[in-house]
Amino acid sequence: MKAFKFKLQTLLKLREASRERALLDYAKSIHERQQIEANLKKAIAHVYSLENFVGDKQKTNFRANDLTSLIGSIEDARNKVESLSSDLSQQKTIEESRRKIFLTKNTDSESLQNLKDRQTSEHIDLETKKEERELDDIIGARYLFDRVNPVM
Repeated sequence: MKAFKFKLQTLLKLREASRERALLDYAKSIHERQQIEANLKKAIAHVYSLENFVGDKQKTNFRANDLTSLIGSIEDARNKVESLSSDLSQQKTIEESRRKIFLTKNTDSESLQNLKDRQTSEHIDLETKKEERELDDIIGARYLFDRVNPVM
């Protein structure tokens, strides 16, 4: 049987490498999004703790200077939460675009792999039929030879 040679093997390898790069980029964007989400949760928790601290301090006596510094800290923390929220939405858009790129490259790679599998199957079927015909020819020739030259 003749060995199967896929003529588009180089292209298949390139597409698989491209798919792997796209998968790596997608995984990195997921990781970055998760980090931003964790930072956002910490920032929100910090805002709540500052607000609770101010609420507790208001129940007791404290100076106006302390109040202004605490309010400034709360405003800074809220600004950080807003900044992280916008970063998170931007990162989600990037993640979605990288997911689409990965899916496209995955589809391209899979379609070429399916073509290779189909051609391999067709090659094996064709070679098997050739071998069967050759065996039939050998059997037929042997039969004719035995008929012409009987063994005594």
